[in-house]
Amino acid sequence: MANELERLEEQYEPATVLEAETFIQPPLPDVSNYDLTPLQLKAAQAVMINDMTLKKKGAKRKPYKQIAAELGIDEDTLIKYRALPEFQRFVKDAVSMSAASSIPMAITRLHQLADGSITGTPSIRAIEMILEIGGVYSKSQNHNINVQQAQPIQTVSDADIQRIIAQQGDIIEGQTDESDEDKTK
Repeated sequence: MANELERLEEQYEPATVLEAETFIQPPLPDVSNYDLTPLQLKAAQAVMINDMTLKKKGAKRKPYKQIAAELGIDEDTLIKYRALPEFQRFVKDAVSMSAASSIPMAITRLHQLADGSITGTPSIRAIEMILEIGGVYSKSQNHNINVQQAQPIQTVSDADIQRIIAQQGDIIEGQTDESDEDKTK
């Protein structure tokens, strides 16, 4: 067993752990799916990356005037670009892709909170969230209640009852007349 481990260690270099700021870059959608000019695409990417800039360690978002200047356009042009439906679709798709790519990291952090490895104390809320994601727990309970109602009851008057009895009597008389005729034949 020890020989196998040594052989594996010789074949593979250990992975290096990168700081979060080093590797978290928002993924961008395929630009060929959008009806935007190259400058509009560049502006959409710049706006999206700027809007997703983390507000920590002195990082600040740039004002749109500065982004426009860096792109070589004026601020009004950037505002017009931002109003384009295709521009907005690109930014929305890029943000969605970025959020989806962060899910594994978020779940890892959630597990760390749940087992207490970040704070030293296990988090009940983190445990609940993990169970909710797994579909085995929910704070709200859903109950399905099916109610089958009978047809509405019709009221029958005395006159209706007498009429029904008379009809039944006529039917019975007709049947006895037919049976008498059969006996005589």
